[in-house]
Amino acid sequence: MDDFQPATTAEHLLWLLAEHGVEHLFLNPGTDSAPLQEAVATLAKAGVPTPKIIICSFESVALAAAHGYWQVTRRPQCVFVHVDVGTQNLGAMMHNMLRDRAGVIVIAGKTPYAEEPGAPGGRSHTIHWQQDVPDQAGVVRGYAKWVMEITRPGMLARAIGRAVQVATGGRPGPAYLMVSRDVLMDPPALELGRTTRYAVPRPPAADPQTVDWLAERLAGAERPLLVTAKVGRRPEGFHAVTRLADLAGMRVIDLAESGCVNISTSHPMNLLSAADGQRAVEEADLIIIVDADVPWIPRFTHPREDATIVHIDVDPLRTDMPMWTFPVDVGITADGATALDQIADRLQEMGRTAPQASTPETARPAEAATDGPITGVEVVAALNEVLRPDDLVIEEAVTNARALHEVLSRTEAATMYGTGSPGLGWGLAGAVGVSLASPGRRVVTVVGDGAFMFGVPTAALCLAAEAGAPILAVVLNNDGYRASRLPVFELFPQGLSATRGDAEGTRFSAPPDFAAVARACHADGETVTDRADLIPALQRGLRAVESGRSAVVDVHIIRD
Repeated sequence: MDDFQPATTAEHLLWLLAEHGVEHLFLNPGTDSAPLQEAVATLAKAGVPTPKIIICSFESVALAAAHGYWQVTRRPQCVFVHVDVGTQNLGAMMHNMLRDRAGVIVIAGKTPYAEEPGAPGGRSHTIHWQQDVPDQAGVVRGYAKWVMEITRPGMLARAIGRAVQVATGGRPGPAYLMVSRDVLMDPPALELGRTTRYAVPRPPAADPQTVDWLAERLAGAERPLLVTAKVGRRPEGFHAVTRLADLAGMRVIDLAESGCVNISTSHPMNLLSAADGQRAVEEADLIIIVDADVPWIPRFTHPREDATIVHIDVDPLRTDMPMWTFPVDVGITADGATALDQIADRLQEMGRTAPQASTPETARPAEAATDGPITGVEVVAALNEVLRPDDLVIEEAVTNARALHEVLSRTEAATMYGTGSPGLGWGLAGAVGVSLASPGRRVVTVVGDGAFMFGVPTAALCLAAEAGAPILAVVLNNDGYRASRLPVFELFPQGLSATRGDAEGTRFSAPPDFAAVARACHADGETVTDRADLIPALQRGLRAVESGRSAVVDVHIIRD
């Protein structure tokens, strides 16, 4: 901090975040953030580095953007929200953070403690009593990895260091801190505290004996199968999966809900279709599950009784899922990418070599154009026509996720992102976070119309403009909640809903004009109803992104 000495705990807090490598503070301000807002101005005048403040008009959008930034960089960012009500507005994005193992530091205000006249930062509004709730942290306790209230300046340095350490290390996850504005206005501790030696543990490796055993089993297996959802979240995971598939002749199920690219879609061992994946599970004599919440659905498929099933995960017991009871013969506590590389190394030592590279499959399955409504598959095929291999795709296509998985061409590591979890509304702001972390890259998010509205589009598109992080949002608009309609048909196949092809509460009778919403939020917007207009509209949207402006292409697809 050189010659500068902070005058308040708020100033100290901002300095600490910067010292720990936090680059952005996504701020949704309230009465409790005033000390931080003043501290930003004070530190800027003094030339002291702080995280860049990015104003967010809704809390869930702020958290989704920070989550997207984490996915690209693996560096936790900070989100500041207003006491209990701001915490509640984080909503389903906290669920996504838990399930995607994403590190973010959430700092929430706490109602002031002081009441006496003249107390700096003390209670001065009616809401300071109304927002004094018995267990504010209880709102997120089931989803946060770590919870702490900063009650005095002397603990601040340790609390921030610990928050960054816990959010990043082991199985990453959100750290939730609370601090009242009267504490933020207190003078900082005389001893400002260290900002180093909060070591993040290295990814755990499998023990050598287990690696030897598994390599031997792989070498002798007739139909080995790898099932994964998220080992490709890091480029080294993508390369480890590819390497093992080549060396072991191992088929790979890259689960549709993965939200990332675990192996190239053109790789001959990649089982793209759901039917092929189900057959592979039933035929395999050795199944290795790596970083997958749900490796298969027992209602539809199950492994052979004599198949050996190995589960590799940082927490192979999946203690965050009370009823995770998939059959496992051998559980291995290890980082997925690290363990797969260890196994590949051992196979090479045993003399296994990768086959000569063959010409990758170029034909992608797609439906032929018809005179009827545009289909989701056609939209994905059109994306293949306009996207470059290094473009970044964000997925929240919901019931069209399978079409995206089977048809979209993704051949490079770290070119697809998603949460792989059901907290709807992530795709817009998550894409903004990915764009913010990837300057100069084209970022395209594919969302359903329900997901578009869940994503608070006015807040998300305004965030993109504020942050200078443009995105192209492609909306697969089928006029309603297909994801909520299909279960009605499934559970009541002979019911009135299935007979008439509709279900109550799943159609929008007066949906908004998404293109107009985009234009109201400093983005280009257009609606596509004719397939002849689809590719030109996507190309215009990409040109907008290249010019620094977001765009929304609302594609009306078949209503089924």
